[in-house]
Amino acid sequence: MTMEIDVEGVGTYRLPNEWQYRRLGRMRGEKRHTAVLAFGCGMTVRQFAKLPLDRQQAVHRAYLTLAFPPEPQRPEPADNDTLVLPAGHWPIAFKIKVGCRLMHMKETLPRGHFGPWVEKQPGLSRSMALQCMALAREARQRAIEAKAA
Repeated sequence: MTMEIDVEGVGTYRLPNEWQYRRLGRMRGEKRHTAVLAFGCGMTVRQFAKLPLDRQQAVHRAYLTLAFPPEPQRPEPADNDTLVLPAGHWPIAFKIKVGCRLMHMKETLPRGHFGPWVEKQPGLSRSMALQCMALAREARQRAIEAKAA
């Protein structure tokens, strides 16, 4: 992961460190945002304000790149990623297996696509999916606690 970016005409931009963030906690509004940009360049707010607007914008782009890195692209689910579920009552062990599979699918799908994907699954309601995932999380937590003991 990139921790710093070279900004032409300004120097290296790094996200502020812990001490600088404590100082930022006392500031409010636009001054706080400007201070984040200035501290990352090793400048004071006044020095940063004297930079030309295009340089300030370049520093802002560097800040956005470091603070909010793009999410890795996830492949769209294939048509064969549908669950084949039996009708009727499901034993707890089966619900846990389904929950594990659902949690895996939720991690692989882009944000906001899991709900529609669940609705396409025959024999699976949204509430049943949530129940299965809760059981799987609970089983996983018990396994972790058992290993720790």
